[in-house]
Amino acid sequence: MFKTLPVTPVTVQEVATNVLLVEWLVKLQQQISLQQRLLEEKQSQIEAQHKQIEELTDSLDKLKSRDSKNSSVPPSSDQLKKPSDKSKRKKGKKRGPKYDHRGKTRNGFGQPDQVEKLALENCPVCGTDVELVEGTPEKVQQVAELVDLPVEIREYRRPLYGCPNCGWSGYAPMPWGVKEGFSYGGRLCSVVGWIGYGGNLTWRSPRVLRRTRLGRAYLSRKLS
Repeated sequence: MFKTLPVTPVTVQEVATNVLLVEWLVKLQQQISLQQRLLEEKQSQIEAQHKQIEELTDSLDKLKSRDSKNSSVPPSSDQLKKPSDKSKRKKGKKRGPKYDHRGKTRNGFGQPDQVEKLALENCPVCGTDVELVEGTPEKVQQVAELVDLPVEIREYRRPLYGCPNCGWSGYAPMPWGVKEGFSYGGRLCSVVGWIGYGGNLTWRSPRVLRRTRLGRAYLSRKLS
């Protein structure tokens, strides 16, 4: 004979509580599934964006390295960067002429368009009125500068002055924009520098300045 187990009666309130708990668990499971699906979609979007960024980076690198030598683009579209061969440079040796090197090429342009005499009134050391040193040669320097022509050769002549007070002797300073011992004025120097460096053009050819309409034929020969 089997014994009958006692049945514990369940109240209506407990049944209602269990039903609500089941419903809450079902909704929670649905929310978790939704969040999981959204995370998977976001991850797919991130992976797609990473792939697109890599493709764009590769395309940008190819565009940066493209010039007239490895593609059909014209030379005028090349970047304003002068190529340099570092393999030909010697380590520990500075480029350019040595200190106090006397130039042999930029030694004047012939007949100047304008001659200016630069006078000096006061001693730059002590401020005393200077006196002209008679019988001494003038210091002559020709400078090519951009003007409306557009190039004009100016010759600056500076007599030697001496100070009777402190014994100083020297010349009047050059005008603003003119460097001592240099044959080009500030504006012309900027144009020639851009042509020879930034423009990726060989400024050793006389045709360069003719193409830029600087005008003076002998100036082009000086730059050749």
